[in-house]
Amino acid sequence: MSASTKARQRSKRRYRHVSFHFRPGGAGALVASWCVGVTVAIIRNPAAGGWRGRLSWPALRTALQTVFPGAEIVETAESGDGARLAAEFCARNVSLVVAVGGDGTIGEVADGIMRSARPKTAFSFVPAGTGSDFARNFAWPSDTVAMAQAIAAAEPRTIDIGRLTRPAPDGSTSTRHFINIASFGVSGEVVRAINEGGSGAVLPGSLRFHLTSVRQILRYKPQSVRVSVDGVEIHRGPITTIAVSNGRFFGGGMQVAPAADLADGLFDIVVLGGASRLKVLSILASLYRAGHVGNPLVGSYRGRVVEVEPLDGEEGRALLECDGEMFRHVPARFDLLPAALTVKLPPAFGRAVA
Repeated sequence: MSASTKARQRSKRRYRHVSFHFRPGGAGALVASWCVGVTVAIIRNPAAGGWRGRLSWPALRTALQTVFPGAEIVETAESGDGARLAAEFCARNVSLVVAVGGDGTIGEVADGIMRSARPKTAFSFVPAGTGSDFARNFAWPSDTVAMAQAIAAAEPRTIDIGRLTRPAPDGSTSTRHFINIASFGVSGEVVRAINEGGSGAVLPGSLRFHLTSVRQILRYKPQSVRVSVDGVEIHRGPITTIAVSNGRFFGGGMQVAPAADLADGLFDIVVLGGASRLKVLSILASLYRAGHVGNPLVGSYRGRVVEVEPLDGEEGRALLECDGEMFRHVPARFDLLPAALTVKLPPAFGRAVA
């Protein structure tokens, strides 16, 4: 059975609802004492991380049950479940919603909270995906129990979140919040190839992203767009990729926006214009250590509103991705919502988050 057939079958299932209740006692009572009177909902994507995610889940589930006794755990079955379930939990006045999955699941659950009747509901996550790029912004412990304890111990604070808006096929507009990075160009093609799966799905996340990026760069034909930041045009012409960044990493560890700060009220916008495949491949190799900074082919900007228009007509519109999930094509508008999302997370890795 092909990967695409399995995916279609999974999409027809209703989400699985499984409630776990831990009877506190001993050491478990100590780590869980903070949550007396606190209700916790955990939304897990069972497909996240592939076989590695399935193998690690029993230990992670036990850790979460220990630290969050009485937490309600549900599993998604198709795209959109994470946002819908998060909004439903917010409507039930839960105190904390925890996502377990990759960047797509994390972004989707955050989107659900922001769309809900209680957008100030606290959010957290446990990284369990292919790239886990948003998690790289934080100083996570490696042990599963310590991860859960870090969430429990964290003081609530606020971070920025992005909002992506684009025209829908029916003439209305579609909107999605993103917590890490939204991008378009060859990066959109990379995300599409990753999400379609295939034989590379058995590879570690970073290697899979790197090999897929090389393949897509060799196939990619630069598309032309007009880009403005806070009303000022910054680019008109062909692009390889443009990243509208709240966080620092995408593509399985590529540090595309090394100066990005989740709480500074600004996007970091990174523009790689049209260039030869050889030059793009050279820049790709430098992204992991932020070696692209200062490269004359790469432009960096900061702002709160980014607007993109295609210049090549319907056939040449750049493909959008949002937190590692597809979101059709440009045109699009990106708005930064400062201090809009309340989180319980470990300290930021290498930067201060207010």
